[in-house]
Amino acid sequence: MAEKLLERKIATLFTRLDIDGNGLLDQGDLGRWADKLLASRNLDAEGEKQLRARLDFLWTAFFAPADTDNSGSVNVAKMTTYLKGMVADESKRQDLRSLLPQIFDAIDSDKSGSLNKEKFIKFFKAMNVNDEALANKVFESINSNGNGSVSRDEFSEFGKSFFTCAENEPASLLFGPLVN
Repeated sequence: MAEKLLERKIATLFTRLDIDGNGLLDQGDLGRWADKLLASRNLDAEGEKQLRARLDFLWTAFFAPADTDNSGSVNVAKMTTYLKGMVADESKRQDLRSLLPQIFDAIDSDKSGSLNKEKFIKFFKAMNVNDEALANKVFESINSNGNGSVSRDEFSEFGKSFFTCAENEPASLLFGPLVN
């Protein structure tokens, strides 16, 4: 049961990042995700460059290693095999958790150090999750101190349990509803 749930979580992450929906995740998908994140923000050229660099880092550090045939892309099966191995190994799980601040920084493109509901809803929409009520619910769950904004630490702490929490826990919805 827990293994099937982990597979669904990985498939959810894969689906959210496979922006073109072709069943393969490649660096171009992260570029398209950057385009979606940038579409609703007023960033200068340096801010755009930093966002794209963060997403390039995500590809290089976390997704390219799953590309075992060096094709330049991974399918959900390759990503599942790779990430399941990371989740099973505590030292690698720490590496996986280091992904969270990078995702936060990509969402917090204006470098304010916090996310408000509007930014969080845009994050969901950039992953093709258009359920604002769900985005608000997840935002409220992350906002542990109730101050109306999510810090980098709150986001990272909440996200640490994405791969290991039960299906009914709010952290399982970090990337939107789980796919089947």
